Amino acid sequence: MRAKTAGFTGIIPTREAPWRAMFLRGKRVAQISETGLVWERPLTDIQPLRLPEPYASCTEAALDLHVPYTTTRHVFIAGDRCLDWDWREGQKYEGPVTSLPDFGRHLPADFRSDVDVAMQVAGTPWKTLLIKGERCVIIAWGRGVEYDGPLSDRGEAGWKKLPAHMRGDFDDALMLYAGGNNRTVFIKGDQAMDFHWIDGPTKIGPWAQVLPGLGALPPEYQAPRLPAAGRFGGTANDAGDDERVELRIDLEGDLPVVSGDLFSVSDGAYQNSFVLDGSKLTQPVKWPVTIAGTATFAGDTQYPKVSVVVDKLAPGGTATLTRSTADGQWTRTYDCSYVSRFLRTIDWEVDAVAGTEPAPQYFTGTDPRPPGLAEKLITVQSAYADAGIELRMAGTVNEIAVNNQWVGEEEKKAGTVEANALKWSDAELHAAMVSNFSGHRDTRQWKLWGFNATRHVDGNRGILFDYHDDVQRQGLAVFYDELQADNPSARKTMRTWVHEIAHALNVGHSWEKDADQLGPRQGHGDMSWMNYDWQYWPPGDETGSTPTADRITAYWAAFAYQFTPAELRHLRHGFYNNIVMGGSNWGVGTADRSAPEQFVLPPAGRSGLRLELYGRDTFLHGEPVVTEIKLSLDGSTGQADAFPNLSPRGDNLTILITDPAGVIRPFRPMARACAGPERRVTLDAATPALYDSAYLGYGSGGLTFTQPGTYRLRALYRAPDGSTVTSPERAIEVSSPQSKQDQQAGDLLMGPQQGTLLALLGSDAPQLVQGNAALDQLIATHPDHPLAVYAHMVKGTNAGRHFLTVGKDGIGVRRADTATSIEELGAVVETTLDPGTDTGVDNITLNTTMRRLARAHARAGDLKQADLVLDQLVDTFRDKHVPAPVLATIAEQAETTRTELHDQA
Repeated sequence: MRAKTAGFTGIIPTREAPWRAMFLRGKRVAQISETGLVWERPLTDIQPLRLPEPYASCTEAALDLHVPYTTTRHVFIAGDRCLDWDWREGQKYEGPVTSLPDFGRHLPADFRSDVDVAMQVAGTPWKTLLIKGERCVIIAWGRGVEYDGPLSDRGEAGWKKLPAHMRGDFDDALMLYAGGNNRTVFIKGDQAMDFHWIDGPTKIGPWAQVLPGLGALPPEYQAPRLPAAGRFGGTANDAGDDERVELRIDLEGDLPVVSGDLFSVSDGAYQNSFVLDGSKLTQPVKWPVTIAGTATFAGDTQYPKVSVVVDKLAPGGTATLTRSTADGQWTRTYDCSYVSRFLRTIDWEVDAVAGTEPAPQYFTGTDPRPPGLAEKLITVQSAYADAGIELRMAGTVNEIAVNNQWVGEEEKKAGTVEANALKWSDAELHAAMVSNFSGHRDTRQWKLWGFNATRHVDGNRGILFDYHDDVQRQGLAVFYDELQADNPSARKTMRTWVHEIAHALNVGHSWEKDADQLGPRQGHGDMSWMNYDWQYWPPGDETGSTPTADRITAYWAAFAYQFTPAELRHLRHGFYNNIVMGGSNWGVGTADRSAPEQFVLPPAGRSGLRLELYGRDTFLHGEPVVTEIKLSLDGSTGQADAFPNLSPRGDNLTILITDPAGVIRPFRPMARACAGPERRVTLDAATPALYDSAYLGYGSGGLTFTQPGTYRLRALYRAPDGSTVTSPERAIEVSSPQSKQDQQAGDLLMGPQQGTLLALLGSDAPQLVQGNAALDQLIATHPDHPLAVYAHMVKGTNAGRHFLTVGKDGIGVRRADTATSIEELGAVVETTLDPGTDTGVDNITLNTTMRRLARAHARAGDLKQADLVLDQLVDTFRDKHVPAPVLATIAEQAETTRTELHDQA
């Protein structure tokens, strides 16, 4: 069932005479007759209804299975599960709705989610009417679908008489029986409709006017459960004004907020957005409500003053928007009609690798919960409904199987392509989205793709992977096997889905916000979907010193399954471009932290750590800029705890880049990856430092080093004690091309597709074909140029691994091209180690490349050559006179790789 707006959660109909119906609200129930309220009491007082949870408090619909002269029997629906309950005998079935005997197998795919109304109608065998939007189906139990189409085209004459505003999108409905004809009362907002299937509507109006018993329900059963808000739409009244507005009116809390997006009527092009904070409203609210003031706009405007008059936030409501110049001389008005109680609506399409399970529903009564949090059923959709966002499932979850005809014996033996062992790269995920997301378009739209995958190559739980082009944030993935391996629970999986969808809406992590939005304890104290349970700092912990297990326990004991006020502000009223999928790139105009105009050194911490950036100081035109990173003891102590992940893609390290014009920007990697609890290591005399490298040439904002000149880099590292360790500033020089060949070679590495390929170390993705062609051209036309080594590295790395694709025949696997991998990676090693040149990759990349080359030789069956490469690796860094602990680490890496290769052989 879709998230309801009414104050009650469901209706239990009866066929007794005189007519009665029971309205559920949590664990309480109110019974009405046609004329008034009969009683209101706890559900537990009704002896035959000793329902198990979550049905006792979370029933969303009830189907009356009429068994004449014998017993009373209902099917209670909660989320995607149901309970067949005989009032005398008890449970007959409990499980997924899709497996309900005689019913589930006939349920059309489009009606497996977001159903508005579910009710039994007269007929033999049992018949169920499901309504979704303006469509409906009638299912005859044990037989199949009798009708599937528009509600207004039903066979009975009355359906053709439905007025336009009462043809669907109902909140609920209850059946009455009169004179042998089906009679139904439909509820939509604060309006109701008494409807005869043969005669048509007989009365439409407020609840009490249509059915006095309905109007006699206690006030809490009538008050909407979702935020006091509404979405309206209209066009400018002046015929010469080519402008349409989508208006959001939000009366939740003491201070009302109005926001809107402006579009061209003629071509639908987006023009501008605005937001206005009103003054405090009187309580209770007196209608009509007027909200006026000077609005903030996303772009320039000649009409900054805004006034909105709204008569009600319900179907049939109207709102008048007036925009005027600062002096009030010129005005523009828009007459707007009510659209929805949801401030935004998103079509959400989900696909899944076969064998994985979709996002679960979670009943808050399963575990201890915060004081004041009611027992309720939470789904991904209900979590967003609570925030005022309608997340509408597009069809049903499409399961994708592995196409075994593409699987070789080598992969079968290694288990690398079995469904439960598939590891996905970001490039593979993006290619899967483009080929499998039916709603995918290179434009701004309220459509989102979610992929329930198996595992990620980096071990992430979830990721916003869509960053390859100028139309981003359309796709995300959640990794089922990773979640199952980490203390699986419905609430953790639920949190991951909600969390990743919020990233697609440009919401950042709790600890990554601007200072004015940062929550308690540097954001780590936020009780939000956007915090990690293991990143949570309980009250009194200002440095993050609480053990991880205790943090996780404290988080779930206090979390009320919600967003923070600042996050809600962005979700409900963020400017269109900054939230709509395909709008601003990740991190641009987001609820995340913004670029600082100047950098202020944070106070010195007591972490005992020192952070340094080092490596080459000069880069050619187009050359990939890589910085090496070192985290070491600062000499104040003999040991210190550290997080080992030094990648900007993780949660610990941020690199600020100051361009030649003096503008400071944080480098934002292309993907927002969300991993599990961060392990810690201890730096001491045996392990005095950690090392990594980061490619900075291309991120979510595109190419980083587009102009020659001096750039300054500075890194910030979040230490385990909560303090920030700051590196000294390091200057690098990006030179101008010194020759025509430099210009041509550099240009072949400067495109966004080439930047993506460098960041991913290669991809087969069809959308990157031009980037791959540029790398091929660089090798073919400038084979001796210093930049050719980077094209070899990308092509060799990509060739040495399999690539997953999703097509009409399922998941296919392009197997590793070992010969190409050996040839290309060998060229990288040879160029870098040539004593006659000063070109090649950095030391950390060289280490990784040589181990990849050894694996490629082993895959080709040449263990002897693999051993020689690993021996050469250790000798190379011994000759470079690296510190003894570093050489020991490299030797250990080489021996570990050697052991793995021999064991596999």
